[in-house]
Amino acid sequence: MTGRPHRMGLILTGGTVGSQLTTRAGETVVSLAAVSPGLGLVRSAVPAGRSIEFTTLSPLALASEDMRPGDWRVMADAVRAHAAAGLREVLILHGTDTMCFTAAALSFLLADLDVTVVITGANVSPDQEHSDARKNIHDALLAAPELPRGTYIAFAGGADLPGLVHLGTQVRKVRTCGQSFESVNRRPVASVAGGSLTWIDPVRPGPPGAGPAAPWEPDGGVLSLRLYPGLDFDGLRHAVEAGGARAVVIELYAAVTGPSFALPEFIRKCSADGVNVFLTAAAPATKDANIYDSYVALRDAGGRYLPGMIPETAIVKCMWALGRTKDPAAVAEIMATPVAGELAA
Repeated sequence: MTGRPHRMGLILTGGTVGSQLTTRAGETVVSLAAVSPGLGLVRSAVPAGRSIEFTTLSPLALASEDMRPGDWRVMADAVRAHAAAGLREVLILHGTDTMCFTAAALSFLLADLDVTVVITGANVSPDQEHSDARKNIHDALLAAPELPRGTYIAFAGGADLPGLVHLGTQVRKVRTCGQSFESVNRRPVASVAGGSLTWIDPVRPGPPGAGPAAPWEPDGGVLSLRLYPGLDFDGLRHAVEAGGARAVVIELYAAVTGPSFALPEFIRKCSADGVNVFLTAAAPATKDANIYDSYVALRDAGGRYLPGMIPETAIVKCMWALGRTKDPAAVAEIMATPVAGELAA
């Protein structure tokens, strides 16, 4: 092999990919490893015939279920440190439970950078024989140099499964084994199999957009809820007031509907107090879907529908918007402005 090795940033944050089996009170559990397997694990997963030189940062060591919005800023700062050192590709090892939230957050927090960020992890800790860690990392390393700027999740979930590359704002975790992640509202960006990447639905991002380097902290003043029959909107209204929420994200039913007898009044009361109510749905967006009376009632009450934006991404983008401005109108404008493929075309 000749030539200089390819340079890439590496960020370790914990998660199952940084864990091992341990015994606690006679029970076998997965816990964060005292010494992270990170760099050695990544080196063992480098695709055959490639030479990669890693610059490693370890800003966090958390199970991903313990992630908080401030941790997204820590990871974003680590990516910026790599970018300042001239690195244009960054691999992040992360737990799977909140990986899609982190992917969405970095899509917005790093929207001004010309950097490709690929996040991966594992369903099974790397010390177990049937771990998917090395396959996931291998596929992420193979994909990273091919992908345009932006944030992605690359994940296979098993040695015999193709690695799928998902856009960071249109992906969610749907199962705990195998291919744990699915793209929503679009097909996966690409697949990795047999040592090569095959495009499925390529991303064509514009130039870095969102202004100068963004020093905003994500603001957790968002109340998120999922509709179900019998939901107490009076109680939720008290929760908004008592908790000082500045915005509410509501996951509507799949047909983009909600209870017309109670939800419009909840929206009107929130709007009167300067609290934006954003409406989203988990189902894929379709251009020929029926429009129901209840949706019109929600819209007319002041609910702001975000077409094609999945709930996880809506929550994160709302935190990002609240961290940038305290003006409800400006927050609404940010939410309605496409940044990283989060809104339907």
